[in-house]
Amino acid sequence: MLTIQKVRIHQRSYRRRVPNRLLRTSAKLCLRLALLGACLILPFRAIRPSPDVSRPQSPASGRPPIAETLGWVQRSSRDLRQFDYAMTVRVRLIFFWVSKDDVGGGYIRRGISKDDPRLELFQVLFGSDPAKAPRQINRWGAGTEAEWHRNPIPSATTGPLTDDVAASAFFGFMKSSKGKSVSEMQAELKKEKDQGAHAFTGMLSRVEPSHTFSLVVPLNSDQDFTLHQYAEAEPLMIDNLNASEKAPRTLADSAPCNRSGEFLGTVSELTDAALNAASPREASSPGAAPAQVTSLCYVHDSQVNTMTLEHSETVAKLEAKVNSSKGGILSDNTFEHLLQLDFVTTHQSTGKKVYFTLLVGTQGALRGVPVQIRYSPNWWFQVVLNLQPSSSRLTVASN
Repeated sequence: MLTIQKVRIHQRSYRRRVPNRLLRTSAKLCLRLALLGACLILPFRAIRPSPDVSRPQSPASGRPPIAETLGWVQRSSRDLRQFDYAMTVRVRLIFFWVSKDDVGGGYIRRGISKDDPRLELFQVLFGSDPAKAPRQINRWGAGTEAEWHRNPIPSATTGPLTDDVAASAFFGFMKSSKGKSVSEMQAELKKEKDQGAHAFTGMLSRVEPSHTFSLVVPLNSDQDFTLHQYAEAEPLMIDNLNASEKAPRTLADSAPCNRSGEFLGTVSELTDAALNAASPREASSPGAAPAQVTSLCYVHDSQVNTMTLEHSETVAKLEAKVNSSKGGILSDNTFEHLLQLDFVTTHQSTGKKVYFTLLVGTQGALRGVPVQIRYSPNWWFQVVLNLQPSSSRLTVASN
């Protein structure tokens, strides 16, 4: 058993000692954070006919089915659950960590389509809040994933019983940045402010057994949207994707990966498998339990990756205290009976690896819910997202 020590942040110490490296936040980092959630859905407006998931859907012309794919991620949901998070950034100074709390946050949402019980919907939104972050850094990312299952999903709490995804779609939106240092990022921010033009990037992808496509488009806006204004910015990016004449990236031969799931659904499936192995529910029939699945391939941006659960262990207690950016304490929570899951994703072509950790509940309303998410793009920098139960919707709520 492992007991995690209290997470305590002293903002005064941060002001004196944190180096400029703490501010090196990029759009790519925020998008990865947005992909690290697990399950979600934002209620949208459009309702479109359900596809025939019994066989692959191939576009009749050379143009990919942009409108149909967008329709998948725009479905309204039922059984909606939402998990809210506060963001802490940490920098390692040789022998110890120095942190700053409440610099941003976001949420994870999960639900099932109102009009088709085979469609599972996920959404994540994470990033910095310029009203709280050092130097008013505004970098964030959002992702919505829709997964078509061959069979109806029992509920948004239990998830699908088997890996039966026939097709999936992903819509990503992030605040663009090429800055890799504080000076470069500051120059970008000054240029955006002086010129009144702010850069965002959107991505739409679709994965099926016989064909995969992804499309990345820019959006220049005179308004510097923050993560709190995502609902205003999203329709602009959807219009850009619909109107784009850019050739998409494709993966005609998906033989290296015979799954149609994408990142978020893959995280969810491996998490469910780990939970069932660590604390299985009462068996419905006698016999040996099936072997735990610890590695799955998935396709993201028309590129094959493999996600592996490298290590898991029980955690007796996690005490997470988060200070407010305005002074005082934002939250002081104690979580018990957790499971720590250490993941790594590996790009098939380049071999590049990305590591992240989830601490998930194993009992009651917190079963399967990430109470803490950790992401370390390198050895000296870490982002920690702590669950805020008081504002979260832990139980199922119909829209």
